[in-house]
Amino acid sequence: MRAFRDRVMGTDVLLAGMGAGEQAAVLGWLREAERVFTRFSPGSDTRRVGAADGRATEVSASFTAALAEACAHHERTGGLFDPFLGAAMERIGYSVGFDEITARGGVSPGPVAPVPPESPGDDAGAVPRVEIDHERGLVTLPPGTAVDLGGFVKGWSVQQAADALRRAGARRGLIDAGGDIVAWRDPADAPWRVGVEHPLRPEPAGTLALAPYAAVATSSTARRRWRDASGAPAHHIVDPRTGRPADSDCVQATVLGRDLGAAEVYATCLVVLGTVEGPALLADLDGSAAWITVDREGRVRSAANLDHYCAEVALDVPP
Repeated sequence: MRAFRDRVMGTDVLLAGMGAGEQAAVLGWLREAERVFTRFSPGSDTRRVGAADGRATEVSASFTAALAEACAHHERTGGLFDPFLGAAMERIGYSVGFDEITARGGVSPGPVAPVPPESPGDDAGAVPRVEIDHERGLVTLPPGTAVDLGGFVKGWSVQQAADALRRAGARRGLIDAGGDIVAWRDPADAPWRVGVEHPLRPEPAGTLALAPYAAVATSSTARRRWRDASGAPAHHIVDPRTGRPADSDCVQATVLGRDLGAAEVYATCLVVLGTVEGPALLADLDGSAAWITVDREGRVRSAANLDHYCAEVALDVPP
């Protein structure tokens, strides 16, 4: 079966090990997820809930499910993963899709606005009073709360697609959405091999031959970068404690686990906290997850348990 490539949810998507019908089902689901979750369309569930001024809003079942899971991660991480940073994203210039920013030469539509004293960082860890009625399909947010499920919902959507294929009997497959991957196979089959990009060098940081099932998420401050009209730089990973782009020593974090949505959350936390505090938090949150980090000096570090998710590991890790 030939690999298939497309662009959905603002990122490059690769599908491998599946037939045309399975490819169509995955792409259809990802396009529907883009319609529901995007911040950049007034008709999306994300935008309608944020504009409801505290009123209950009817949304899709996928929105209630993803938002509930995101809220649970928000609480578990003490607010270091924050799905309510929509306003902060607007302030730092991420007010249109990244394809449009790229078409503008990497310049956002307006200047990066100063973060006011009452920034999201003042209430880091506080969970807004979110009401989710799964049975009636209703969500109520406090007035002024702006949802941004961002990279989490990309990973969550890929995980949902992979789970659906596996339930339908697919024995082998790989879904890669911008480096966020779910891959599965029979144990006797040849492993899927994926590269780990180095954010600061042209050569890769390494290669992983994945175990029969693995979810792989990567967050990086070297991606989705832009400048405002004044030339000030910014990127898409916001530290909820400050309301500004994260500025730790961790340039890139890759997390391997069983669930791609959770791996996305953990990778974000690693980038926000850095290469010392991040792994310590991850050990507390989920000791089974494995990680790879790249710091500002280009040094690659990894957890000791990568072999839980990899048949082979080849990384440029210093001795």
